[in-house]
Amino acid sequence: MLISSLLNRIRGLWAMLRQYPVFRRRSYPIESVDGVRDFAVTRSAFIAQKTMFGYVKTRMGTSYPEMFRDDLIIASLKEATMQHYSACLSDLTTYLYRDLAEHGYLNQADCTEHAKGTFRSGLESNKDDSLELFDMGKACIAFEARIRDIAWSEPVDPFQVFVESPRSLIRWAPIADDLKKRDREIAENSVSFAWIEVRKEFHDLLQLPKQY
Repeated sequence: MLISSLLNRIRGLWAMLRQYPVFRRRSYPIESVDGVRDFAVTRSAFIAQKTMFGYVKTRMGTSYPEMFRDDLIIASLKEATMQHYSACLSDLTTYLYRDLAEHGYLNQADCTEHAKGTFRSGLESNKDDSLELFDMGKACIAFEARIRDIAWSEPVDPFQVFVESPRSLIRWAPIADDLKKRDREIAENSVSFAWIEVRKEFHDLLQLPKQY
């Protein structure tokens, strides 16, 4: 929905900034596949918001408040964050079900179906019809292609799974290309390192029965 006043724009973006850290603090034991799905959806949203807004705010510096006065920047930031969220959700969903299969919680077929459901659920819960570039159908097709031939139970280096989200921050951030070229390594590392705590939190909360 279009925001008609400066005050509402500020409130709207402030709500976006605050929404997902709240989800992150609400940490409950993960005792079912539904809990795994909820963890993937909310933590992906948190990382997407944290890294996108953090990078944009850092790059804009003292001019950051000006973004509240520009509808084009607001629209670009919403688009960029949703695209980035999709990549974050793809990475985390893939990692979670690979980890569950590797440690005997789920079998190959179940991982594939639950991963597809988790990814689609996350996108649907954050659907925004005002976005012009984001295509949920194409995103789901791309994710299904990504996981089609995965051997879920094979051990894997986490940094080999979390590959889409670091790239998407640089690709979609509404920042000048010449600046993004200089920032690439630092920006991508900021996303890669942010996932470390999320993975630790998942292992700390996991209480799923084996072969669920």
